[in-house]
Amino acid sequence: MTDGLKEFKATLVAILGNDALSDEKNILTTYGQDDSFTPFQAPALVVWPETTVDVQKIMQAALKCAVPLVPVSSGPSHRQHGDTVPTRTGTVVVDLSNMDKILRIDRTNRVVMVEPGVTWAQLMPEVDKQGLRLLHPLCPRKDKSVLASALEREPTSIPRYHWDASDPLLCTEIVFGTGDLFRTGSAAGPGSIEEQLATGQAQKNPMGPTQFSLFQTIQGAQGSLGIVTWATLKCELKPTRQKMLYAQAGDLHALEGLAASILKFRIGDEVFIMNKAAFASFLNKSTSEASWKEWVMPVTLAGRGRFASDKVAYLEADLLNLGQKYALDLQPELTGVDNSDVLSRFQGTSEKPWPYGFKGSCQSVFCITTIDRAGDFAEKVKQSLASDTLVDYGFYIQPLVQGCNCHFEVQLYYDPRHPEAGHAVDAAFKKVTRLLFDLGGFFSRPYGNWAKEAYDRVSPGIVTVLNKVKGILDPHRVLKPGALCFKEES
Repeated sequence: MTDGLKEFKATLVAILGNDALSDEKNILTTYGQDDSFTPFQAPALVVWPETTVDVQKIMQAALKCAVPLVPVSSGPSHRQHGDTVPTRTGTVVVDLSNMDKILRIDRTNRVVMVEPGVTWAQLMPEVDKQGLRLLHPLCPRKDKSVLASALEREPTSIPRYHWDASDPLLCTEIVFGTGDLFRTGSAAGPGSIEEQLATGQAQKNPMGPTQFSLFQTIQGAQGSLGIVTWATLKCELKPTRQKMLYAQAGDLHALEGLAASILKFRIGDEVFIMNKAAFASFLNKSTSEASWKEWVMPVTLAGRGRFASDKVAYLEADLLNLGQKYALDLQPELTGVDNSDVLSRFQGTSEKPWPYGFKGSCQSVFCITTIDRAGDFAEKVKQSLASDTLVDYGFYIQPLVQGCNCHFEVQLYYDPRHPEAGHAVDAAFKKVTRLLFDLGGFFSRPYGNWAKEAYDRVSPGIVTVLNKVKGILDPHRVLKPGALCFKEES
């Protein structure tokens, strides 16, 4: 342990106590790896803050001792993208999982305020009691941080409520790499949060303060600019009546027109497209059980309140008319599929990431494109993987921002007990990544090795500007050194 780390540890013990940190090897090992192919690198220390003040003190000690920090908030199982694995020795992991308070659920304003350690499994039932539902990714992992999902812009499953790429994130409280505390949007003031609440404010406007919408700068930064200590998130009213309809096709191109019309007229709630392999994985079934066509598009129709059934009825009629227009037969059931099970998975959590249901593990490559290009992307990926006999793959296409674009995900399934399958998937992962870049896919969440490729393909001016932002918010590069396009200090 270096002198700087020794001083850092002694400082934190004096401030937070022995129980707030650990350098036990078995604990450090769990933070040194994840389910990606990122090389193992254990941190030197793990610290568990419990308050915003604790986070500030940790940041100030790190600045004084020149110790790099990596913030983590989700549970230890099945982290997937390598973004929380340290990239160099002597790193300290700041585990925010003990900051797990649900600070407020406001039904009137349809907003919740949570700390970073609050998980989907913890928050979903509490929100449900208030007649609300969260705008969440499809069947999120139960110990995944709600706040981390929003900061990473993970795709939500109801595009009609996705008004902006930043949704559902609203206001935030951040400790920057300078040690300074800052609040974004209407939470910035005037007045304290308590004073704002007393006057009926709900910290729901994310823009500002003034013309400076800093929450959008923090979002997607993977913890490299600051540590968010709480955030407010949008909710919607829970439906009282729901009905499922399914469209199927042998060719993805056949579903593109129907999907675009559904999104244009905002007919469905949950809307997405999967191929047979991905949908079977989502339902924890084998493809041998699936008698569906190659591509499946579930659509959930929902109504609330007194006229819920009437609304579902007219939405169903509109959807069936659209199906006729595109020569697609929409059915209320799929063979071997229980609609109540599908709805429960839409609105619940999973023990592990749902793509793991196919073979036990999965590597996903994802980017953003448009619905009308999804079929071409899928065909090109199929052609590139045609000779990879050890690789099974699936597709998950999630419309975003009311259909303006979509999350296009290639899932590469493998059994983690078979090393040769893992090597084949690693090679396929790199090949598909390069292909999606070449096809024009936008990598808005460039993890690990994607980052160099993503920033090599943009204007050098963008990288220059982002490094200037890093120099303002984290001038000593203590937060995740080398992440994204941020150069380490020479």
